[in-house]
Amino acid sequence: MKDIVYPERYEIKEVCENFIKRRTLNTFMQERGIFAINASTDDVSKILSNCIFDAVAIDDLRTNAYQCSNKNSLSGFTVSSSLNDFSIKDVYEKARDDDKVLCTKGYKLGFLTKEVRADGKEVFRGRLDYEIRRPGRIQFMDNEESHCEFQMFETKESGVWQVEVDGTRTNDGKEVQRLFSQILNKERTTIHVLNFDNLRDKQTILFFDEVIKRGLSDEWRFCDVVALTFRRGRDEITEEENDEQIPQATLTGIRQAILEGGHLRDDAFVKKFEEEGCVFAAMTLAFQNTTTPEIIHIRAEFKGSPKIFEVSIVSSYVSEGTDGKLTTCPLPVKRNLQIRSEFWNNSRKIYKEILSGEIK
Repeated sequence: MKDIVYPERYEIKEVCENFIKRRTLNTFMQERGIFAINASTDDVSKILSNCIFDAVAIDDLRTNAYQCSNKNSLSGFTVSSSLNDFSIKDVYEKARDDDKVLCTKGYKLGFLTKEVRADGKEVFRGRLDYEIRRPGRIQFMDNEESHCEFQMFETKESGVWQVEVDGTRTNDGKEVQRLFSQILNKERTTIHVLNFDNLRDKQTILFFDEVIKRGLSDEWRFCDVVALTFRRGRDEITEEENDEQIPQATLTGIRQAILEGGHLRDDAFVKKFEEEGCVFAAMTLAFQNTTTPEIIHIRAEFKGSPKIFEVSIVSSYVSEGTDGKLTTCPLPVKRNLQIRSEFWNNSRKIYKEILSGEIK
């Protein structure tokens, strides 16, 4: 086990109070025979900060604090080259064989595996291990070891490869993109991403409206917009503001609104905001399968800095009985990835068509 510097009391309190979900804290305490009855999160954090833990417990706290989400998001980019025989697979394997430079930058590449799909397409799967550096006053959280998996395949366009990143955090896609930007020949290759800043204000609304219609194939029927994030202007919004849901009231002074419910695309508040000028940044869509009782909620959003497009399935259900009662039913891993990949690729086509002026 790596050396661990025991954290200060205030670090334990800060992490438990602000970084770890209460349910996770309760489990952590119960596993160690610590019980707090009718205690607030602040009380629990104070109790734990006065305990002395072994190295395993400290490592568990760190891991729980890092585990912000257990829902995978798919993002990606394409790489085009002027070389006739360009292969991003060969670039990856060459970099892996000579990984001294990568190691000095905190990167480690896994072995490539090949999969041949039913349509005959060859897909290569890779893995990136990297380190997230977060210098700050909580020292035992300043470096996080993370990893993500991605798949690469050659498109029908000559000299164009696509990379899709299946990650648990927004940073994963950017790290893979940063990796390839370092190992590719910049004079002969170009990386293309779905960047929010490339769309004009009205184009962001057009993008999401087209995604509603064309995000998934005819196997899925669009039902509703169940969540929508829109804002006035493009100024950075703090994390606190991102988490706040603003009531449907006056527009005066509102910089961003995060709405949940039903029929949001036709909501009068949204329409008013749209008329006064706004951009759409994220949308959660409900789709129902046309042949099975499956219902999924897909979140499509431009996220991070810079804001790159990513797709996640936030929930999935089956409709049961004559009353259509919804029961939570997680999708198999491969099917989950396949749906997100299809949605992201259709969104990429829409994005290109908007930028090229094909749709206005």
